[in-house]
Amino acid sequence: MTWLALWTVYIIWGSTYFAIAYVIETMPPLLGMGIRFLLAGLILTFLVIAKSGVSEFKIPRPQIVTSGVMGFLLLGFGLGNVAVAEEHVPSGIVALIIAALPLWIAIFRTISGERPSKQNWLGLLIGFLGVALLLKPGSVQAVSGETSSTVVFFMFLVLLGNIGWALGTYLAPRYPLPKNALVFTAIEMFAGGISLTLAGLVKGERISDFLDASSWSWLWFWYLVFFGSILAYSAYLWLVTNAPVGLTATYAYVNPVIAVTLGAIFLDEVITLNYAIGGAVIVLGVLIVVSGESKKKSAIKD
Repeated sequence: MTWLALWTVYIIWGSTYFAIAYVIETMPPLLGMGIRFLLAGLILTFLVIAKSGVSEFKIPRPQIVTSGVMGFLLLGFGLGNVAVAEEHVPSGIVALIIAALPLWIAIFRTISGERPSKQNWLGLLIGFLGVALLLKPGSVQAVSGETSSTVVFFMFLVLLGNIGWALGTYLAPRYPLPKNALVFTAIEMFAGGISLTLAGLVKGERISDFLDASSWSWLWFWYLVFFGSILAYSAYLWLVTNAPVGLTATYAYVNPVIAVTLGAIFLDEVITLNYAIGGAVIVLGVLIVVSGESKKKSAIKD
């Protein structure tokens, strides 16, 4: 069961970047992701009510507010930037930039007064060196034929969204959250979906364009709703409560490898030398940081 859940997270979360690339081929990116999360939130709500009743959603207002803010930071700001950027940046590169999430969380912990171990400092230095290699102009070929400066701009947009995601992840345990993780996820998805949908409409995206998308985009859209947003997250929650911390944490550096592989095979994304080296360096840095954090959590638990 542990390995089934783990590979579910590996493959499905690793393939979401690849799926987003297909969705936004004919769907407006912000509306596509916004409606995706609204539908996923609605389905999760029905599942929770069917299992535990409406009373599960009768939670204190501060918990609702925190869940909503997390939805805006993680899904609205974080994944909104990803969806817009993937019109120009290879999906594998986006996944590698997102993979640096543990590095940013470690930075926030340092700013708050925690003292990172030598292993964490080593991982941070290595990981950010990899990010710098990726962001170097000319390191990545655009999927849409734009200039190098345009690609770098959208890569920075992904990086900014990733920092927002890291900030939300860092702050979450410090504020009141619903005890039921699925309730938290449903509210988070509603908040992210509302913010992304409104952003899309303000940007000028049209519902008619969303509805007129190709059957191929619709196929991957529903894949993101049911598999990316519900199945994989449920598997992750199961791992968090039933599997060793160190094993669960491996998704952080396995997912980008799967994303890069899928992008190269199915989307014909060109892997340049700097792309390959930068990506490998980021994964190495994340591996060092995550393994150090996992050892610390395991020691505390023991």
